[in-house]
Amino acid sequence: MNVLRNQHVYGKDIHSDQASGYRFTDIRRLEPANVIMYLVATLLVIGIIMIYSTSSAKVADSALTMNTTFIRHVMWVAIAIIGMLIMMRVDYHYLQKYRTVIFIIALAGLVVVLIPAIGTVTYGARRWIRVGTLGYQPSEFAKLAMVIFISGYITKNREKMSTFARGFVVPIILIGIVSLLILKEPDFGTAMFISMISFILIMTGGTRIVYVIFTLIASIPHIYQIMHNIPTYRHNRLLAFLDPWKDPSGIGYQIIQSWIALGSGGVAGLGMGESRQKLFFLPMSGNDFVFSIIGEEFGFIGTTSVVVMFALLTWQGIRVCKATSDPFGFFLSLGITISLALQAAINIAVVTGSIPTKGLPLPFISTGGSSILLSMLGIGILLNIAKQSGGTDASASSIEKDRSFAT
Repeated sequence: MNVLRNQHVYGKDIHSDQASGYRFTDIRRLEPANVIMYLVATLLVIGIIMIYSTSSAKVADSALTMNTTFIRHVMWVAIAIIGMLIMMRVDYHYLQKYRTVIFIIALAGLVVVLIPAIGTVTYGARRWIRVGTLGYQPSEFAKLAMVIFISGYITKNREKMSTFARGFVVPIILIGIVSLLILKEPDFGTAMFISMISFILIMTGGTRIVYVIFTLIASIPHIYQIMHNIPTYRHNRLLAFLDPWKDPSGIGYQIIQSWIALGSGGVAGLGMGESRQKLFFLPMSGNDFVFSIIGEEFGFIGTTSVVVMFALLTWQGIRVCKATSDPFGFFLSLGITISLALQAAINIAVVTGSIPTKGLPLPFISTGGSSILLSMLGIGILLNIAKQSGGTDASASSIEKDRSFAT
């Protein structure tokens, strides 16, 4: 079924919406979208404040007269907001039509970044394509591209998702290709993240869970071999997770400094800009470990507020997901919502030492242009789906009826 050829898909006249244009008064009537906009705006402001706080220490300790890190972050936020507004206006059904093109572009980026003359090595991994001071991370685009492609694939093959070939073999091959390319960088965390999101989507779409279980059982020998040939840096991360105090000045240094930052904040924090750990004690204080600085400067109240905002964002995303009876919109909004929620959860879990260190930024807050841009594009798509669904928190009964959760 080609939703682009039908003017009255799922009880909504898509072309009349496009003709009238996107009015801000329309979005205000959609409660989930309205809340999402305020939550994302608040998280972006928190990110701007925290990046200014963490980057100002570097400026004060050098001969620099301009905070280039902060300026670059604000610039990326502005670009990301423009990208979000564009995605809010472009009918999300076009993503379904061009899902294969989007997937191929993502694959091309993952291949190109591995070319030594193009990809830039940072912290021992070739993950960036840089032009001057600007950088682009193809794996960030691959996160959103896989959500779009898998959502479109499920929508097209809904009647066959319970079969072994269409419902499991084809998706697993495509997921495997993307994951292997990202592992080549290497970026184990992002590869696992994309695999997790993709598996959640195909299982929700009707893939029999028995296929997944048997695949996991069959993978045990391979997993055992990987664990015995684990790279040094991953081995050190695992040791640091198990007992960081065994080498407090070495492999356990970063997580210990993160705990010190979180503990120093107490209930209300030391005050905005008063962090001591950002003074070159905590590595990556503006990136993956910015949540620790939030805890130090704003305390338990600040960190809890951030967690609550991400929880509310997830809830509103699920409401958007439930409100649409369009299968593609359902899976696309589900994938975007789970992706943002899971990334935030993993980042916070890493910072608190609940899981081994993974290089995943905190959405909307951590510095990093690619992450902010792609997260905001995802939000734009989510708001677009909310607009076309009418904003009602209705049950996606037609989707539930079509999906097969056979085991």
